[in-house]
Amino acid sequence: MKPAVVMQTDFGSGGGCAMRGVIKTLDPEVDVFDANHTIDKFNVRQASRNLNGMVAYWPSGTVFVSVVDPGVGTSRRACCALLKNGSYVITPDNGTLTILLDNPGIEAVRVIDETRNRLHGTEKVSIFHGRDLFAYCAGKLASGIINFEGVGEAYPVSEIVRYREYGYETSPGRVKGYAADMMRNFGNLESSIPIEAAEQAGFAPGEQVILTIMYGDTCVFRQPIAYRLSFGWVAEGEDVVYNSSDGVIGIGTNRGNFVNKYRIGFGEDWQIIMEKESV
Repeated sequence: MKPAVVMQTDFGSGGGCAMRGVIKTLDPEVDVFDANHTIDKFNVRQASRNLNGMVAYWPSGTVFVSVVDPGVGTSRRACCALLKNGSYVITPDNGTLTILLDNPGIEAVRVIDETRNRLHGTEKVSIFHGRDLFAYCAGKLASGIINFEGVGEAYPVSEIVRYREYGYETSPGRVKGYAADMMRNFGNLESSIPIEAAEQAGFAPGEQVILTIMYGDTCVFRQPIAYRLSFGWVAEGEDVVYNSSDGVIGIGTNRGNFVNKYRIGFGEDWQIIMEKESV
């Protein structure tokens, strides 16, 4: 059975249609799935986080295509990474692989050879590598037309571009991190604080905590808030801290939109502090 191709981009709704067509033209038997085409424009961090939430749940050998490419047509590398779980990620090497370098890890990486693995007839175009390079190479790899070595020349994994990750700090009864992302459909914040870090600081679902959100030096939110396993353990419209599916501390409103409710953003200017009520 041939491996599937799973695609994500920042192209918007319907943005992957031409990419799907390129793959199906190479081999109609290859299954192509659209994971997400509504990543925030140019948001490489979000692309990396989304990949991290997907790769563990697909069979080994799956070919992931991630195209969030503000440097399209420039000297940034177009690459294919072999993950340590046996799957592949075809993407611009611009930070998208950052989280995957640690989990599940990257075994090897190759630059896509455009002389062999570029859609014929597109050589004069440099603004749609999602179609002309990444999808085309993914289709060839998934169909068996080429193997990993056929992608192009290998380069050291140590040269893969990493963005600076949002950190966190822990102390007894206190943990501090950043608002790293949000779940757009629900308006929930995703913090940079791993569940294990909150546990190390002494937090556990079932208690009340003091949550503070800072934008720079300005306090935007500071209230007692329930820490629960999921939203349904608090009343409708009530705010809640919970363990997110991405393995970090999340913040939301049961059947509401926390981000809109308090006009919260995310990024390195937004800090999240969780404290014990007694601290």
